[in-house]
Amino acid sequence: MPQIEKTMDMALMGEHGALRQLAMLDQDIDAAIKRYGTPPDRTMAQGFTTLIRIIIGQQISRQAATAVWKKMETAGLDDASRITDAGVATLKANGLSQQKAEYVHGIAIAVTTGALDLNTLADKPGDEIASILTALRGVGDWTADNYRLFALLDMDAWPYNDLALQEGMKILKSLNSRPDAKTMQNMAMDWQPYRGAAALMLWHIYAQYKKDASPAAI
Repeated sequence: MPQIEKTMDMALMGEHGALRQLAMLDQDIDAAIKRYGTPPDRTMAQGFTTLIRIIIGQQISRQAATAVWKKMETAGLDDASRITDAGVATLKANGLSQQKAEYVHGIAIAVTTGALDLNTLADKPGDEIASILTALRGVGDWTADNYRLFALLDMDAWPYNDLALQEGMKILKSLNSRPDAKTMQNMAMDWQPYRGAAALMLWHIYAQYKKDASPAAI
């Protein structure tokens, strides 16, 4: 029998999906699903390309990150070997900052030399994956958590220091101010092992809230 590839939709809303389970734990999540619907499937492929796209997206908007990536693709800078050969200066010329160019080039070298094998991560525990990824220059908790969530469908990855996620929590829990990173960690304790599903829902809530609040939606 052919193996069925798992999708984000299945991980969230399948028979034992993480978001289904979370909705039974938290009535605010349940109400939010009924109001906003379920998050879109944003599954990304495992491997080098997804990791560097997440690095490119550090501290800039999704639109800006997409524009940089399209420029790199047009220049043929879309795999580890070509990025290794191109060097930092060429990466800078195609939209990356000096720092991000160094990060991406360093990870490309690690992949091409075999020092880093991203294909082996899927079978490892989340904490071990995080340790491997954050050992790389340019990869912090936010990047590792996003890779675990979008590429590996780790439904307990929790990028608590993401500002949009914090805004989503503020809306979900009707808070007066945006919770900080430590508060986010504490608030999500009872959501384990479904914090990744919560993250996807909080981003979705924030996106829908902004859309509803915009003049175009009136």
